[in-house]
Amino acid sequence: MSQQPTPPPYQSGPPAYQPGPPPHGAPDYGPPPPQGSYQGPWPSQLPSGSFPGMPAVGIGRPLTIMLAVWFLIASSVAPLAGIPAIVDWMGTYMHTALMQSTTRANRASAVAFASQFTAIMTPVLWISALIGVAVTVLLALGIRAGMNWVRILLTVFAGLSLLGYVVNFAIATALPTARTFPLPAFVYVLGFLSAALYIAAAVLTWLRPSSQYIAARRAAKLGGGYLR
Repeated sequence: MSQQPTPPPYQSGPPAYQPGPPPHGAPDYGPPPPQGSYQGPWPSQLPSGSFPGMPAVGIGRPLTIMLAVWFLIASSVAPLAGIPAIVDWMGTYMHTALMQSTTRANRASAVAFASQFTAIMTPVLWISALIGVAVTVLLALGIRAGMNWVRILLTVFAGLSLLGYVVNFAIATALPTARTFPLPAFVYVLGFLSAALYIAAAVLTWLRPSSQYIAARRAAKLGGGYLR
């Protein structure tokens, strides 16, 4: 019997396809090389009100600004203490003047008119004084916030206040009525104190520390920095 040929051992097929290098000039679509991790701060680590690369700005108020604020508040509150004395003086003056200028038969109606006039003018004086306090407090808050236009407005008001005080003093010393029925002395003292505090506050806002503070606040607002 003839021997049959032994089959050759099993051989694996051809190797799997392996892409060769791309031809010259063809783009390589392989995976991109790994990149380094982000080393910058995360958004939660950034200070509030700022952006990366923008340092936070903290601006402290100088003593001149704080003194100006308190001087303004004091200048608006001081005249309130003199209103009761002014009302009392006004009633006394009206009563005396009307009694001297009318006949005996008309004195009763003159007294009633003086009482009505005083009753009407008393709330007018208080309302005017409270409006003045509100305006001055708003100016004080504007100065505290470093607003330059408030400083300019305050300076204008201080000049008008000084002019009005000089005119009132001249009238009080020139008119015979003012010499016959003078206001209580402490009313003049309160008026002088209020005007002096108001003018001093305006001067304090123009000193170097105040000007630097106002300029820094303006620069911080324009730059978007953090303001406290």
